Amino acid sequence: MNFVNKGSLLAVFVNEIRMNVLKNNPYRLLGVYTNSPTKERLANHNRMKAFLKVGKSVSFSLDLPQYLQPINRTETLVADADAKLALPKDQMFYALFWFIKTTPLDDIAFNHLIAGERSKAEEIWQKKETLSSLQNRIVCALMCDDYKQALSCAETLYANMEYVNQFVSAVVGTGGNVSVTDLPFTFLDALCEEIDVQKILPHIENSIWKKHISGKAINPLIDTIQNAIAIAKKSRGKGSQARLEAGEVLMKGTKATLQQLMSLLPKTDLQYQMIADKLGLEILQCGIDYFNEADEADAAHKAMKLQKYAKGIVAGQMAKDRCNENVNTLQKIIDNMPPPEVYSEDRAIHEELRKYCLLPDKICYAVTLLNNTKPHLQAIKRKLGTTNDYYLKISTRIVGNALSNVIAEVNEAQSMFGVDKGDSNATLAAILRMSHVKSVLEEAWKATRIMDGFDMEAGFKSKRYNENRSTLKRLCEQLGVSTSIDTPRTSTPRINLNEPTSTARPYPTTTNSTFESRKQGPTSSISSGGGCVLGLVLSGLGLVIGGAIGGVGGAVFGALVGFGIWGKISD
Repeated sequence: MNFVNKGSLLAVFVNEIRMNVLKNNPYRLLGVYTNSPTKERLANHNRMKAFLKVGKSVSFSLDLPQYLQPINRTETLVADADAKLALPKDQMFYALFWFIKTTPLDDIAFNHLIAGERSKAEEIWQKKETLSSLQNRIVCALMCDDYKQALSCAETLYANMEYVNQFVSAVVGTGGNVSVTDLPFTFLDALCEEIDVQKILPHIENSIWKKHISGKAINPLIDTIQNAIAIAKKSRGKGSQARLEAGEVLMKGTKATLQQLMSLLPKTDLQYQMIADKLGLEILQCGIDYFNEADEADAAHKAMKLQKYAKGIVAGQMAKDRCNENVNTLQKIIDNMPPPEVYSEDRAIHEELRKYCLLPDKICYAVTLLNNTKPHLQAIKRKLGTTNDYYLKISTRIVGNALSNVIAEVNEAQSMFGVDKGDSNATLAAILRMSHVKSVLEEAWKATRIMDGFDMEAGFKSKRYNENRSTLKRLCEQLGVSTSIDTPRTSTPRINLNEPTSTARPYPTTTNSTFESRKQGPTSSISSGGGCVLGLVLSGLGLVIGGAIGGVGGAVFGALVGFGIWGKISD
């Protein structure tokens, strides 16, 4: 059995993750230092061509396979390396990431480095600060992913213009037309292309360098968020589930990116505020669209998760105000939501209310509403109890809507009896309509008896329902409509409760698909119509007596006499 050295395996793994600009540096491929004479470079090139023609491999001391990935040289690779060093600016670029030898100490240090003793080589370079010691420490640090050390040495090197000029002169000589002021940014840009900016930025002390790197880091982050927002917007109009999923994906997918952006920019930065607001408002809209279209019992809670997150990330005042408004509105809706266990009953009741609100204000439709909702209300009552606030509120709302129809039709029937005492035709018409009034009152009382069986909030029952019930009862008694068994069933009164309001889901800043009841409860009362009814009673008596004496003619005459007596009384 063959045993494998664990250290060698680790070395292979480390070699695989080194910077490409180090592994495939043309100076390394040609086996030279950045300031090696041109003749040495050409000699190595010719040697490689000769070896490769006969199929032999070739290596140099600067291959450093113990630190970097081994080189598999080919004629094409060698030719490409030579071409990359044809221009002074390219020579200088690759020199930023390779070794230079300018002092006797460098010779000693490289002997240790080539022998695999990197720490000893670095100790030598640390003894005296020179151009070559700083540059060689930068390359050694990058080979080991020690970005802190590499950037520290780089800041020292590029802050010293004497070192920079020496560097350029050693690599390309004079007249190379290389901008020394651009070298540090060239170095930083190359690092950023191969290394995550977040790994570099914490180790930069130079404020100008930090700003330069931040700009490179910020733009990709903003682009990432922008693209995520654009994807979320594509879900608009595709249904509630699509909007919910889009909002959740947008929220989760941008969290880390936004956190990175926050580490680079203060919240007061305009660039940060713009992208944060854009992100937050799209997440907010996803929640709004989902809630307004969803049928799920927990739709409000799912939407609230998106809404609260959006509120937490927006930075601008206008965006904050909009988020606050929607969160507050949704919270009110949640507070007024039915308990989960009666969600199906609540939906059924609201569907009946929806249909009811589309119909004319007639007592028959009020009776239908009462009868159709009563089973659902009884189910809610069994689950929640008689004193439950939600149960009393929804039951009161049903009664309030039904009562509004009773009031409307009774008052309409009474308004038909405005009699002109000088018009015999109007008087006769009033006599003929008396049966209609009586019929309306009978239907109204039947509806009232049904409403008596419904539980109501104490305030509504005492101030609205009972007052209108009493007025209706008096009207019925005046016209001879039976009100037997008139004692309403009572429930335990509740104190200081509000009149019922709609439970429809209002939602600002967007179109709401839920209905808003047009009948919130009675806003008017049954008109007693006492004088008109007295006239009807007198004419009715005349009608009966005259009919008994003189038939049809006597009946008409008796009715006219009755109205004449009423006219005198009213005068």
